[in-house]
Amino acid sequence: MMNMKLFITILLFAALASCNDTRKNPTSDIDVARAFIKDILENDYKDAKTLVLDEEMNNQYFELSKKDFEGKSKEELEHYKNADIIINELKNVNDSVTIVNYSNSYKKNAKNEVKVVRVNGQWLVDLKHTFQETPAAK
Repeated sequence: MMNMKLFITILLFAALASCNDTRKNPTSDIDVARAFIKDILENDYKDAKTLVLDEEMNNQYFELSKKDFEGKSKEELEHYKNADIIINELKNVNDSVTIVNYSNSYKKNAKNEVKVVRVNGQWLVDLKHTFQETPAAK
């Protein structure tokens, strides 16, 4: 009887733990870019941060972006949260670098780029490209 209660308790905790982690880790360049963009649109900086290349400059750009986005009105944040991602162009620079030009359904005319790089077999967002280069400059 005691073993059965212990088994049920463990099973219940395992089920609850799996319910809390609904996010699947993206593995391709495009999946990482989309997940990152969606996290930002949804104001989910905790998950977005896990997809950023961990370098000092990237971390600073991430914090700047976060502060800027958090300064938006609740109404505007809601529009972003409900927006769809529109991929305008994919540039496969090489087997380790992809640049995704995108907009969203809320601000269709605002085109942005995000650079995704493969480091040690893992795709991550490199924000230096986003902040240091503009699409018009290319």
